[in-house]
Amino acid sequence: MAEELKSAELDVQALREIGEEWGYYLLPREHGEGLGYSGLLVSIREKPTGKHFDPQRLHLCLRNHRGLAQWRTLSHLSRPAPVEHVCPGQFFLNDRFDKRIEFFTFGGSLKPLEERKGLLLLLLRSPAPILELTEGKETIADHWAAETEALMSRVHTRWGRDDEGFERRLAAVDPFQFYVASLQSVLLYWHETARALEETHHQSYEALRREKEMLISQGLWPADPPTIEGLLAPD
Repeated sequence: MAEELKSAELDVQALREIGEEWGYYLLPREHGEGLGYSGLLVSIREKPTGKHFDPQRLHLCLRNHRGLAQWRTLSHLSRPAPVEHVCPGQFFLNDRFDKRIEFFTFGGSLKPLEERKGLLLLLLRSPAPILELTEGKETIADHWAAETEALMSRVHTRWGRDDEGFERRLAAVDPFQFYVASLQSVLLYWHETARALEETHHQSYEALRREKEMLISQGLWPADPPTIEGLLAPD
């Protein structure tokens, strides 16, 4: 089970020490406000500890050298570059028993904090929340991620056979802008389809509305917020 750090402001040495003790660790957002987390620390070991969930592989979408969004699998045998750009979407960890823990990101950066024999310590950070998903798919984070991916898929179909064009656009999108676009698009969609009134989605709708209000209070909500359609659709 993931544990939260007491403070998001930790130095690299503190993160390395935490990575020695855990398989993965979620960093809270500043001041503990809002949904999700600001970062994810992942410890991939050649030999599992047997004391907790021991990730062996990290599967996520990264921007490649051609500027395209590309799925990659990282392990102690396949390591990342010093800094990698993470593209929006779901990503997940697998252990040796193929148990899977899933997350969703609006984009960010990934870098190795420690690379030595038997251990690869990775840090994923983002200016947008990182969402931890559940097997039951019933949490606020699950609803938000699922609706965002559904809207992304609808836009993807507009590219027709030009998958490379869509992958290039997805790889270029700014993480914070995409986070704002997701909030705007999902809130509008739920409101227009009356899902905001449904028992299964009402709590999630209110939580996303509070997330938007938090950004407004911090002066971070744009006067003309983007939408997923606006950011990802072909020109």
